[in-house]
Amino acid sequence: MFLFLVDSIFRIPYVQTITKIDLTAVNYKAKSDFLKKLTTEKPGVHSSKSKKIMLILGSSRLLYFDHDELVSFYPDWEIYNLSSAVTTPAYYDFQLTKVLDAGIKPDLVIMETDPNQFNQNSVFKSSNLTYSFDLPYVLSNISLFGKDHVSFYLGRKLFAVGTYKPYLDQMWRNYKNPFLENAFSMHKDTYDYILSHNGNGLSPVDNYMEKDSNSLQMTSHRTLDWLFASYVRSPMQFGFYEKILNRLQSEKIKTIIVWPLSSPDFEALIEKEKLVKTWENEIDNLTKNYNFPLLKLKNDPSYSCNAFADGGHVAKDCYRSLMRSILLEYFRTYEPNRL
Repeated sequence: MFLFLVDSIFRIPYVQTITKIDLTAVNYKAKSDFLKKLTTEKPGVHSSKSKKIMLILGSSRLLYFDHDELVSFYPDWEIYNLSSAVTTPAYYDFQLTKVLDAGIKPDLVIMETDPNQFNQNSVFKSSNLTYSFDLPYVLSNISLFGKDHVSFYLGRKLFAVGTYKPYLDQMWRNYKNPFLENAFSMHKDTYDYILSHNGNGLSPVDNYMEKDSNSLQMTSHRTLDWLFASYVRSPMQFGFYEKILNRLQSEKIKTIIVWPLSSPDFEALIEKEKLVKTWENEIDNLTKNYNFPLLKLKNDPSYSCNAFADGGHVAKDCYRSLMRSILLEYFRTYEPNRL
């Protein structure tokens, strides 16, 4: 009882913020609440369906679409973005399961894929497994998660200090930080923006574009080292990927799988990685088995953009071309008579 009492201190939002001042937890919390909002409102179920519904499942590379531009440029679509930072097929399956089980039938699902999402030694535990999922979902997929991940999940849910480490020196430095109020304001703005803009994220760099080629090269190397260090193929993530494709096919939901593009420096680096080629062949064959298109932006002549926030991420300006390529693929595959 004493341990749980002490631990409850680290469930207080203010304490959590001075413990972990970055936006990771805020983004996941906002996306979780947006998912609840979406499955409660049930567009197209509780109300007449006046627009087509698009669901976006992705990482930070599909997170920052401009909501107002989407409304203006694509008035026939209601676009809901469930992307978050550092995601995996398990995270996509959790969200998709909640949406479909609520009776919502998307007219189009956009799902990101990328080799780093299938790395057994990724940050899956400290991202998706820490900040998302609920107990019924984890238990219903225990055969895919495995005992190690289930134990980790239960530990993080039972004890807040598993996520919000009680490092008193760091907490004190954050408490004395003169910009702490700005951090609280940014947290609130980020949360509110996601809830009010159909899940699209509030970019921390807005319209920034990196113009220093040395910086792009340096961040590309850092990103590669971070994402692909000790890479081991994850059977669990491939299992969730196939689970998603199987349900989408069985419910006859139009789907486009997207492999986003990063900076030329980063793309050149991963082209040299044998594990990427192995992953690409496996994903090609698996996706083809379910007859879904796999849009590889590196090979798509309709996609053209050369602005980057860092080595691993396109600048916000590129999202216009990104959505254009996605919808062209949609028409090529599902409505060719309208091209």
